[in-house]
Order: sequence, then structure tokens, then C-alpha cells
Amino acid sequence: MGYTRDPDWSDGADRPDGPWWTGDDVGGIGFARFFAYTGLLMAIASLVLAIVAPLAGDALRTVWITGFAAASMWLAFMAIPRYRAELVRVSWAVPTTMALGGLTIAIMIYAFAAIAFASVGVQLPAPGHWFGEPAGPTGITA
Repeated sequence: MGYTRDPDWSDGADRPDGPWWTGDDVGGIGFARFFAYTGLLMAIASLVLAIVAPLAGDALRTVWITGFAAASMWLAFMAIPRYRAELVRVSWAVPTTMALGGLTIAIMIYAFAAIAFASVGVQLPAPGHWFGEPAGPTGITA
């Protein structure tokens, strides 16, 4: 099943069974749309998480949400060279993803700062679900 070593036979994309990502082809318009709209959906989801997620005073949760926002921006950014290779204008989803991802990251930076300052006694204006609620009694109470 394998090929013999032949100096005239390339291991790149010009081989009939070679991978598409090694040549000049960067995936086409289908991959461009896939990356752009997948990034947009992830950016919307991370923004919703940034607004409604109960952080409960755990600063690590802000890091995870920031990571998802950065990943959505990265996915949308990967669409740009694919649109340009097809000589097509970049979709509106790409700059929208960048804006939503940036907004999410800004919200999470503020949430991280609010949680960090609350740990030393300085209260910044922030929603109550960022700091958690005092634990109530557990078990059955009469």
C-alpha cells in the first residue's frame, strides 16, 4: 500500500492521495464559511456565558470563558485567508465574531478584577452571581 521513495514523486499536495492542507489550496469557500459561522456561534455562546454564568467567586471560570471567546476569534480569523484565496469578500460573520469575542474578553477581564478586588475587601459594581451566594443550611430543616 505504501509508495517507494522516488525523487520525482512529491510527498505534498500534488500527489493524488496527498492531504489538501499541504498545497496552495487552503480549503475553499466551504471551509471559509464553516470557520466564520462556527466562530460566530462560539462567540455568541461565550458572550451569553459571560453575562449569565454563575462565577460564584471563582476567578478560574473567567479564564475558561475568555478562552472560549479567544478560540471563537481564532476560528473566524482562519476564515480570512480562505475567503481571500477564493477572491470573495470576507463574510460579515468574521468582524462580528471579533467584536463579540472582544466584548466577552473585556467583560471577563472586569469580572476577574471584581472577584480579585472582592477577595481583599474592595467591592466593584458587579452582578451578584459573580460572587456567589452564602451557603444555606444543608439537609432537611423543620
